Amino acid sequence: MIRHAREAAETSVLILVSAVLFALFFTLNNWIFAIIEHRQGINWIFLPSGFRVILVLVLGLPASVGIMLGTWFVDRSFFDTSLHHITLLNGIVSGFTPWLVMKAMESRQRFGASLQHFNSLQLLNFTLVYAICNALAHHLGWWLLGREGVNFLVDVWPMFIGDALGALLLLYAFKGLSHWFSAKPQPPSSP
Repeated sequence: MIRHAREAAETSVLILVSAVLFALFFTLNNWIFAIIEHRQGINWIFLPSGFRVILVLVLGLPASVGIMLGTWFVDRSFFDTSLHHITLLNGIVSGFTPWLVMKAMESRQRFGASLQHFNSLQLLNFTLVYAICNALAHHLGWWLLGREGVNFLVDVWPMFIGDALGALLLLYAFKGLSHWFSAKPQPPSSP
């Protein structure tokens, strides 16, 4: 009983931390890259997409739930939220697309269990598959739900490019930092 309560508390904390970090990271991205926004919610460089991927690869399902909650908060804070079904869709797609891509690639044994063990080709493949799935899911959902001003064939490309660039930038930075922090000190060589 106590173990289950502890696990529930830990999962709740991971969800909350993921939600807060995603919302803060979105705000930072908006501050840095607002000038190169394609249209509201679509950036040519979208660093939070990389943060989504890192959170999901490191924390799993709790990160997806946290990203969903963080996206709902961001949508309510920054965008027109008169269409609640669009807000609902944005959170679900943003939170669960990276997790679903990760699970699909794991089932096909396309990469290992740890981000540190990914090689460059695996990171690139994962990022491109995630970016296209995320852009397609968002735009298909917006089109089906009647979001105003959606031009599927035009707007899907800036989102794909922004997600891919943002994710690649953060993933390779994170991978580089993880190798740097996990590097074992070499003993001094004898003369």
